[in-house]
Amino acid sequence: MISNEPARRRRSISFWGLLEVAVVFGGIATVTGFLAHWGWLLELTAHFRLQLAAALTTLALVAGLGGRRRWAIGAGGLAAVNALLVLAAARPNVVGHIAPNVPRIRVLSLNVHTANTRSDLVRELVARVQPDVLVLLEVNARWLAELEPLRRQYPHVLADPREDNFGIALFARFAPQSAELVNLGDAGVPSVVADFSFGGRSLRILGTHPLPPGTPAYAAARNEQLQAIAAWCRRQAVPVAVLGDLNVTPWSPHFWDLLRDGGLHHERPRWGLGISWPAQRPWFGLPLDHCLTGPAVGVARREILGAVGSDHWPVLVELAWKAK
Repeated sequence: MISNEPARRRRSISFWGLLEVAVVFGGIATVTGFLAHWGWLLELTAHFRLQLAAALTTLALVAGLGGRRRWAIGAGGLAAVNALLVLAAARPNVVGHIAPNVPRIRVLSLNVHTANTRSDLVRELVARVQPDVLVLLEVNARWLAELEPLRRQYPHVLADPREDNFGIALFARFAPQSAELVNLGDAGVPSVVADFSFGGRSLRILGTHPLPPGTPAYAAARNEQLQAIAAWCRRQAVPVAVLGDLNVTPWSPHFWDLLRDGGLHHERPRWGLGISWPAQRPWFGLPLDHCLTGPAVGVARREILGAVGSDHWPVLVELAWKAK
């Protein structure tokens, strides 16, 4: 009789060898995510903390069941590091106190995706949630024409439509005190700034859309724009809120720099990561669309809404003044 034990051993070694390689790569990605300032490729690994936590937990369980105790402990420890970062970004976090009955302003932020043809879904969403202000990204001339019916309820519009996925528009139910288009950084993409009065005070809203960090040049331009946003926030004499597809996750050191240098908070009134992209592959999802606020204004409500044909999900926030 010919034994097939060597073949079984080879298959076993191959499987466990692949598992060990996967744990090593997971460990490398876990560490490089902290080194974003050293290079754009290193920063890319910072965005996938949720996926790393899930994958390393699975590897730890498989290794444990297979008797690979050291590999199970190693994978479990790496999974814990990523899981703690995920939990830190998901836990409720409201700095200061918001009274339950103070006036609120409701803002809907949405990257509509230039190629998306379902403007009907966007109009239906607006009719359903009734925001006071809309910040729309990736708006081109076609999108502006198809959203023309919104002007009946939102007559105050400031827009810079473009065909390069970086057009922007702001629709408001009531007249802003002022509104303008600005360029922050040298990427040449527009942002919109508008002042609104509610609850007897002025709030300055910045809608913005930095470049995605898909190449070294784009990553450098995005980082420069994030730095310019932070500097802009520090210069403002009135409270600010920054909304839009920032193309950065809460686990990137560049995001931490934006919060620190801009004097901003990433507030969450309840548990949730706020995953907003890609809408078609939620298992791969990243929280890219944000609302950041200065110390005087808080996020009383934050909700990711349903699909509207875009590769991003809409983000609805209600902003309110904090108790002094």
